[in-house]
Amino acid sequence: MKFKTKTKDCRLAVRVKTSFGESIDKNQLDKFARIYLRGFLKANLVRKNLVEYTGPTGIRLCDKLNQPISKRDFLLIMEQIVAAVQKLQNFHLPLNHLVLNHQYVYINEATKELQFIYLPLTDPKESANISEFIETIAYSAHPDHEKDRDYVSRFFYFFENLNSFDAGKIEAFIAKEDRSVVNLIRKQNIGQSGFMTNKQQHYYDHYNRKAGDEPTGLLTDEEATGLLDENEEVTGLLEEATGLLEEKEEATGLLLEEEATGLLDENDNRPGSAAVSDFDGGTALLEENQEVHYPTLLRILTEESISVNKPVFRLGKEKSYVDYFVTNNIAVSRSHADIITRGNRYYIKDLNSKNHTYINNREVPVHYEMEIFDGDTIKLANEEFLFQI
Repeated sequence: MKFKTKTKDCRLAVRVKTSFGESIDKNQLDKFARIYLRGFLKANLVRKNLVEYTGPTGIRLCDKLNQPISKRDFLLIMEQIVAAVQKLQNFHLPLNHLVLNHQYVYINEATKELQFIYLPLTDPKESANISEFIETIAYSAHPDHEKDRDYVSRFFYFFENLNSFDAGKIEAFIAKEDRSVVNLIRKQNIGQSGFMTNKQQHYYDHYNRKAGDEPTGLLTDEEATGLLDENEEVTGLLEEATGLLEEKEEATGLLLEEEATGLLDENDNRPGSAAVSDFDGGTALLEENQEVHYPTLLRILTEESISVNKPVFRLGKEKSYVDYFVTNNIAVSRSHADIITRGNRYYIKDLNSKNHTYINNREVPVHYEMEIFDGDTIKLANEEFLFQI
């Protein structure tokens, strides 16, 4: 299928045209179009093989992930993915129609809100792999320059140890890292707005006028972030005076704050809470203020020095898949191994490579994180690297 994106003023329009052999399930699309789900672009069937989606302006999620990202923004992205999945489940809409490609998920840079595309095909070729999508985002993220730069690595390690996608456990992990993120998404889900803009001030002017107040024309520091404190009345996507549903109406498909998406209270002993407090499996994790030190690799054959500059750094021979691609060696797999930085400790994980990964000639088991130390020799198939801190 083909995607064509246009942005004009404060609106985003995405046209999706199906390819030969693909056909749109009109009944499912009609059902989805009748329900306004926050976080999803609105769908309109233009003709039998063309759907137009519209919503607030935004950039592609992959472009956002190419920029340094703060811990809070990273957790907001993950929480909204979980919320989107649960909304579809609440309305019994098949998950395999959700487009899980970070080139076609959009994020509003002012409000930090994600917008998904729901495209029901009569015979989808592939099932939506939510776990793979989340893992791709975690792998693509570049931590911002802040004290706690190990949050991506912690999430990656936690998620790798889940047997399958588990919304409750993921949300419990997010709540442990930053409870305000969970509370904010809960509150946003209560109301929905048809007012769209890419300017924060427009939200306040618009809704203050609705309420009969004069706009101040000024944003506080807290408001300027695009995501307000959990106790604020205005979230940037408000429910007031736009013909919106009351929070208890079933037609919103959104849960009340106490019920929202299986989230755990901080002292809750339900399943999922234990997984957060003991998810590290005995591996020491960073305190939030501990500094991260990234290592380097020396490729023995070429004497090239490689800077490992992110929490999960991928090695392999396919340039588009990895952070460092190994040239002139057909024995190395496309995505061969990950170097994982967790504070001042380092690990290597073989990604089910064809010719294996070795530390000092000891084979690394597939998908197992083996700790590595300064001066160790790493071998991808027959390609050697010296690990240096």
